[in-house]
Amino acid sequence: MSPLTRVIGGFSLDAVRFADGSFEVDRPGGNAFWAAMGVVLAAGAAAVHTVVGADYPAGALERLRDCGVRIDGIRRRSDVPSLRVSFSYDADESRSHPADPRALEDLPPGERDRFLDNTGQPEILHATLPSGEDLSSISAEAWYLGLLPTSRLHESVDAARGNGHLLLDCPDRGELARAGTAALVDVLPSVDVFLPSTSDAAVFLPDVAERDLPSMFHDWGAETVVLKCGSRGAVVSTREGRWRVPVFRDPDAFDPTGAGDVFGGACASAMADTGDLLSAVVAGAAAASFATAARTPLDLAHVALNEVDLRRRFIAAGVEEA
Repeated sequence: MSPLTRVIGGFSLDAVRFADGSFEVDRPGGNAFWAAMGVVLAAGAAAVHTVVGADYPAGALERLRDCGVRIDGIRRRSDVPSLRVSFSYDADESRSHPADPRALEDLPPGERDRFLDNTGQPEILHATLPSGEDLSSISAEAWYLGLLPTSRLHESVDAARGNGHLLLDCPDRGELARAGTAALVDVLPSVDVFLPSTSDAAVFLPDVAERDLPSMFHDWGAETVVLKCGSRGAVVSTREGRWRVPVFRDPDAFDPTGAGDVFGGACASAMADTGDLLSAVVAGAAAASFATAARTPLDLAHVALNEVDLRRRFIAAGVEEA
């Protein structure tokens, strides 16, 4: 039986306008959904903990269960709407969130009206995330905590720490930029692996050079830092050394949405399985490469595990000291 990875975060319904003019609405998404599929691509066992609103489609949850993911930790609330997110992409692959109204002008009014985004409403964001009470008295070999508001950060880390490998994605970077980094500094000593991205750091640490970021996070208490650098791969940093892990460029890549969370879920699962940091990061990079060519997290259900292994081997051959 595969070691269990618990995924903590949010589910959402997404509306996306792509650079080629196509669009999708009511697309199942959210950091926890993508991360759970990352665990699946790492051939691990996943259990998801989140809260969905009254209108979240039961069919999407059933399909996730059919992928082998435990969904008994998903709580449905009839008194709140689902979290909704909108994106739009420009020809240069830059992304606007919420979707740029100018990118939607040519859509029929009925479709344009479905590009909803309530992520700016804290009461909905908090209502659609698990609480510390939801996570109490459960165990796992690994935990992946996706993007969380700082108000939920401490209780989530407290519930998971000391109970398997704990991997933390960067908390809400906008909050960190506005309110400061105290909440992050407070929890990093309790985390096994911190998984920020260079785009995260550019928002709340704009004056810190990329090469200096891992050392700063170590100074804040992080034992291990995996700095995600987008198409340039990832830098793995411990107090003993640094390594650069390359990417595999999927020939059909068009949208990086969700890739970071797929990376984190797969990395957590591999840590639970082997305990080896570098091989876990390689597994994360291999899984994330498929996400760049997926329109929804459920598209990843069709990826053959032997294809994941081929990409893992290719990436592993390119790992080098940084």
